[in-house]
Amino acid sequence: MICPLLRLAGSGFFLWVGVAFAHEGPHDEPHAPAAPAVAAPSTPVSADAWVRLGDLLMQRARDTVRHDFAAASNAYTKALELDPNHGAARLGMAWVKNSEHDFTAGKMWAEKALEIDPKLQDSYSLMGDGAMELGDYDGALKHFQKALELRADLASYSRSAHLMWLTGQGGRARLMMQRAIDAGGPFPENTAWCRAELGTMHFNDGAMLPAEKQIEIALREAPRNPRVLAAHGRLLAAKSDWSGAIAAYRQSVEVTPTHDALCALVDVLIASGDNETAKAQAERVIAFHSSHAHAHEHGGEVHVHGPGNAQLALFLADHDRDLDLALAEAEAACKSFPNIGAFDALAWCQFKKGNPTAAREAMRKAMAWQTPDPMLHFHAGMIYAALGDTRGARSQFSRALQLNPRFHPRYAPVAVEKLTARCRCQNRWRN
Repeated sequence: MICPLLRLAGSGFFLWVGVAFAHEGPHDEPHAPAAPAVAAPSTPVSADAWVRLGDLLMQRARDTVRHDFAAASNAYTKALELDPNHGAARLGMAWVKNSEHDFTAGKMWAEKALEIDPKLQDSYSLMGDGAMELGDYDGALKHFQKALELRADLASYSRSAHLMWLTGQGGRARLMMQRAIDAGGPFPENTAWCRAELGTMHFNDGAMLPAEKQIEIALREAPRNPRVLAAHGRLLAAKSDWSGAIAAYRQSVEVTPTHDALCALVDVLIASGDNETAKAQAERVIAFHSSHAHAHEHGGEVHVHGPGNAQLALFLADHDRDLDLALAEAEAACKSFPNIGAFDALAWCQFKKGNPTAAREAMRKAMAWQTPDPMLHFHAGMIYAALGDTRGARSQFSRALQLNPRFHPRYAPVAVEKLTARCRCQNRWRN
């Protein structure tokens, strides 16, 4: 069984890593290949058979970017009717509830699974996922540490790596992700996905050559993996290879449409000067979210949840579209899921609405964990500039460019321009 974990994307955040469930065997690592096209038993006769059906339905929902988990939930329920103490069925229900972003119920089912098997690593992983989504990073650390103690493998290492990165420990994050790669998985896609994540960490730190090396290997291992293709597009965009970046993002979207790739394609098209195509692509982003009401995506996985879509809010604010809706979505996201990405989206929406003081308050919450993401610092720089805080703005723009002077095709040049303009003004004042 495979489940996703939080990642930074869209806003630069929400980076999710796939999680493995030990009882499933063939799919026990992140982003395994699509479930085989075999006919599921129409009337399973045992709890184990119902669990296998549930796992297959969940896997197919992930592979086809569907968001209806009712059939899988029904299969696990049938298993529990036959055997109320079936640990894998309880774990399956935790997976379903987390995918629906009902983390209270997800935690309850994960704890019920632990009652059957206290050493069930995947229960701790799922509880860690929920804690991260809810902004409880200390709680997530405890759960992931326990998962690592029970079984140090690609899934547990990659989860821990992302948590380290989110909480400002870039060096440890890269080390953990390398350990995930070294641990390996049953399919090339497993390590390729982790290489894409490691490459992204290097990219955010401005280490372009190591980033390119990881993505190059990942492309050889999994040339059709949408996450790998999107990471390749980001590297090409950083080199101003617009045609190459556009092609890479389009390939990614052709495999599996995701928020990350769809939005990045808009930015690259604008940077390349193709504004008409960019407008059409922006409509596709809106349609993507409209077709999945209250859904958002993490590293190739889309999840349905309650009110509040931080990724949509950030996209609307980025492109100055329906700012009232953007702000409402961001505010709702912060109430439902008070994590780093949600507060970043809220800060950016408040800034675009002309509320820099409110934006600063939200930005402080987003930056509380010192996540080494250049976009965070760029957003903060724009907010401080709007408040007339020249020193604060200069510090944030400088930090964004120190991390990676080519962090974004549209916003990196803006950061350079803002910083240069302020230096010119300062020099004129001194003269």
